Amino acid sequence: MAADISFLGLDQPLQSISVAYENGSFFGEKIFPPVPVPYQTGRVPRFWFEKFRLYETRRARLAESNEIAPWTLDMPSFYCRDHSLKDAIADEDRSNNQLGADLEVNTTENLTEAILLELENSAQTKIFGSGSAVPTTTLSGTSQWSDYTNSDPVAAIETARIQVKQATGAMPNVMAVSLPVYVILRQHPRIIDRFKYTDLSQGMATIGQLAKVFDVDQFWVMDAEYDASPEGTSTMGTQTYTGPNQSLLTFVWAKNAFLGYIPPDPGKLKVVFGFQPRWLFGAPEMGGTLVKRYREEKKTADVIEVHRYHDLVVLVPGAVYGWINAVA
Repeated sequence: MAADISFLGLDQPLQSISVAYENGSFFGEKIFPPVPVPYQTGRVPRFWFEKFRLYETRRARLAESNEIAPWTLDMPSFYCRDHSLKDAIADEDRSNNQLGADLEVNTTENLTEAILLELENSAQTKIFGSGSAVPTTTLSGTSQWSDYTNSDPVAAIETARIQVKQATGAMPNVMAVSLPVYVILRQHPRIIDRFKYTDLSQGMATIGQLAKVFDVDQFWVMDAEYDASPEGTSTMGTQTYTGPNQSLLTFVWAKNAFLGYIPPDPGKLKVVFGFQPRWLFGAPEMGGTLVKRYREEKKTADVIEVHRYHDLVVLVPGAVYGWINAVA
């Protein structure tokens, strides 16, 4: 018989640890900000472009005012699927623990980060994955920004800026690049040239300078990584070191970049690229992060289990413009 995973197994202290723990390299929850929802499934009202329509407003004496068409409204749906993982702490491991580490805390943090890493990968798939409605361009050869002679990333971003503005009415405020793209951009001659008579103490552009070049409020360097080796094996444990170009981990955001409008305070009747409906089931006071601890005598172990119910919904795909394989 399976273990009884009831609400009697909820662990408030561990839930607090799980909520507080978040790797600074994760941007999925900035792109898709969490919004608490009272039910696991529902719909979101989405209005269209009536505010931008030109109407005839002149009225003749004794004539009626012109009546405009009704607002266009659709209702995209969401479903907060349970994202959960668990791990067992064997009694033998407790007895052999010589590091003084808190096994419950370490296990809770590991489980929570694994769920956040999956969310990060889901976020990049929503933008760059097959079937995404987000407009993207795949670069190759001389168009890639790593071609310092022929490419012009500044011009490419300016073209995309106009496209985002025309698609949404909002000016892009975020430029986001993976780490491989960042190390290329900060040394690109067309960018370096803009600072050669000012401050270039590092010989390369800083994040703040890149934000100025691309005229955005925030410049994100997305450097989250994952182990692509099969579960149960370790890339770092099986690969022989071959030199400084050895690649052990894979970047979640690959060699991609995007420009977009991500509102600093998403809310009703605003342009919102996407959001993360989060069902607060079982842990409303903890923002929906549910942590359980229970005993499995068959394994002679305590089990820690972390749950989060969420979905990632793209509402305005045109609020983001992306580049795939921006560098070689």
